[in-house]
Amino acid sequence: MVLLKAYQYFFYKLYRFYESSTYSRWWSDWKAYITILALSIWLYCAMDTCYHYFFNVPMVSSDDIIDLGMLIFGLIVSVFNWYLFVYQNKWKNIVEEFDKLSDKKNRIGGTIVWIIIISITIFYWFYSIPLLGKLKYNS
Repeated sequence: MVLLKAYQYFFYKLYRFYESSTYSRWWSDWKAYITILALSIWLYCAMDTCYHYFFNVPMVSSDDIIDLGMLIFGLIVSVFNWYLFVYQNKWKNIVEEFDKLSDKKNRIGGTIVWIIIISITIFYWFYSIPLLGKLKYNS
């Protein structure tokens, strides 16, 4: 239950981030939804690459742009997020609930959320992508 609340808070902070934008205050719920989906897929790809690299498991090379495992994972996360946030506009209740938090808790939570986002991004782009090149081309 704690993980679910943390996941909802993650959505809430992304929603508030998009709502605070001066130029694009429309569809902030969908932008938060897509951001969580992208971060989840990046994290999955980075972990998959590290698994193959550290355990010397050969990657099955194909000319396909997208991996079947990544596609299935993305679909599962997408359905889960849709049910958790979009279905019956549950995101509105989540936003109302977390709007009641104190400013101090929101600042601390916001800092944690942004540290997680930056960590996933750095892990994917600066660590996982070079490993992927080593796995695919130095085998």
